[in-house]
Amino acid sequence: MKKVSCFVLFTLFLITKLFSQPVWKHFNESVFEQAKKENKPVLLHLRANWCHWCHVMEEKTYRNKNIISVLNKNYITCSEDHDERQDLNSLYKDYGWPATIIFDANGNEIFKEAGYIPADEFYATLVKIKKNSKKIESDFVEIDSKSETDIEKKESLKKLQIMFRKSLSFELGGFNFNQKYIDFDTFEYALTHFKSDSLSKWITNSVKNSIGICDTVWGGMFQYSTNGDWNHVHYEKLLFIQARYIKIYCWYYQLFKDPKMLKRAENIAIYVDRFLKNKNGGYYNAQDADLIKGEKAHEYYNLSNAERLKKGVPEIDTNVYTSDNAQYSEALTILWATSGNQTYLTGAINCTNYLNLNHKKDTLFQHGKNASATTSLKDNACMARNLILLYRATQNEKYKKQAYELLKNISTTFSFNNSYFYTYVGKSAIKAPYNISENIETCRLLNYASYIFNEPFFKQKATEIFNFLVNSKVVNSIATEPGILSAFEEIATEPIMAALMLKKEDPLKDGYLKSTVSFPHFYFYSTIYNASNITEDKKDIFNSLNTNFVILCTSSYCSSPMTSQQEISDFIYKRVLSEKK
Repeated sequence: MKKVSCFVLFTLFLITKLFSQPVWKHFNESVFEQAKKENKPVLLHLRANWCHWCHVMEEKTYRNKNIISVLNKNYITCSEDHDERQDLNSLYKDYGWPATIIFDANGNEIFKEAGYIPADEFYATLVKIKKNSKKIESDFVEIDSKSETDIEKKESLKKLQIMFRKSLSFELGGFNFNQKYIDFDTFEYALTHFKSDSLSKWITNSVKNSIGICDTVWGGMFQYSTNGDWNHVHYEKLLFIQARYIKIYCWYYQLFKDPKMLKRAENIAIYVDRFLKNKNGGYYNAQDADLIKGEKAHEYYNLSNAERLKKGVPEIDTNVYTSDNAQYSEALTILWATSGNQTYLTGAINCTNYLNLNHKKDTLFQHGKNASATTSLKDNACMARNLILLYRATQNEKYKKQAYELLKNISTTFSFNNSYFYTYVGKSAIKAPYNISENIETCRLLNYASYIFNEPFFKQKATEIFNFLVNSKVVNSIATEPGILSAFEEIATEPIMAALMLKKEDPLKDGYLKSTVSFPHFYFYSTIYNASNITEDKKDIFNSLNTNFVILCTSSYCSSPMTSQQEISDFIYKRVLSEKK
């Protein structure tokens, strides 16, 4: 018997591999041109490279012969990494991953499903859609440009309050639905109101029970747990999730002085430095949920460090994305202010420098290092917020100037018809509507910036977004969004303003910066005045004492001059927070 050459074997392998899956294309405008010519629907497989159920669907469903046959014959098939495609991420992230969306040739959605779909079920769906399909209702509501009345807005806000309370699991923490994790906007709103609204139980149970999704060996936080408890973990570790929990644990520590929570925050940073940090200052996107793709990693994550390393390390997604890095930089700045460890602030500065060097294109930031057809609101809003906090931490004017220019460009680039902000601009295969959470973030950020920069235009844009967010049609389309409640309170009043009047260098400056940056409240601004930058309206206050002192002002009062770190801490924690309602 003749031996088969290596070349022939390799060729057979490639042919088998090629025909053992659908013919995947990139999701862009050209696929709809092809769809019209061939009278075929377009299927989008939106996946994440760290996602267990994405791996399972790719191995079990998309390698099924019947699925391959029906897709290659009757559909145009597209596959995209949702982390890389911020435009698609913003539109479909509420579906979880994998997300399967099927469009008609005109770009209308005709099918949409979240999560793993078994091959038999999927085959029946594909056959049915090909025979008879119709446009499904959009998740995005059409809003009249005119604002609703004050009475209608109050009704919407009342409904949001009810939705917020109903969403909480007071006994277990987190939400009262299947997935367990801590949503930052929910935590922030609860923390701001815990003294007047009996929310301390929920806050404490959420934070303490989140140990269930904490990797106690390597550090770092898993994405969430299922089954309505904290014990059924999905093991992927995403950079923006690490940023979220660093902030949560730092803020909890600041209020309740539980040293275990500060230790958790620092352990997250240790994990990120070990597995997700690149040598140039940026941070990688994620670590895979699976060691072997498609196989649950329960046993692996019960092993010690040495035992894990013997088996290998789950794959790292080495992409560096602007939004996630900006959020992580912000978290590092807060961790520096909370712990006093200068290494964290250095990390935040290096990360920001990396983004400025590699991701800035003209006046805005692109999502990744490589140029993209779209520019996203989320990337740029996250970067602007990071720059403002870095200015507060370092008092380096370049960050303040850059934040101002970036916010101006955000306001003129993404705004739609005096209403919401587009989730992205540029060329994409589908229309760019809005994302609720991104509009909440942008609304709050622009309102905050209107006071920092004394810029009425920012206030105007924030108010326009807010009027959109409290429209009854929008409120009726969501489950819970306490960030809208935070936006309502912030738009109605001025932020807390802290000013250090600096006559000479002394320890008060360092303590002032750390205590104000680590204060667990977004709507708080701090700056330093000296003889060279004091404004005309503050000269009398500046000259009233010969020593360094701090003044804090709210919309209704100003403090007496404070000359010690203890006075500052007592005032902001005992006076300011106690008045939140």
